[in-house]
Amino acid sequence: MTIARQNSAASLVIPNDNPKSLNLGGLRQLMQLGAEQLQRFWWHSKAYGTILSIILLTLTSLTYLGINWSLGKLLPVLTHRVLSSNQWNIRGSK
Repeated sequence: MTIARQNSAASLVIPNDNPKSLNLGGLRQLMQLGAEQLQRFWWHSKAYGTILSIILLTLTSLTYLGINWSLGKLLPVLTHRVLSSNQWNIRGSK
């Protein structure tokens, strides 16, 4: 089902013959156009906000996993240096 929308920006006509007179019809169309744009922005921000929050959560998780993996690889090397400098033998002497 396709719903065709009328381009309300093209149908907005504000006469410029007397600047002191207030055209309520043009003002109403302008307000309607603003309300439509605000509603469209609100819908898009909700949709894209969900997608961006999922991307942010994914990047945060990948960063945490990268740091955890790096420290897991680095910690045994540092522990080995400390143990070898203190002359401890964890494996036992056989």
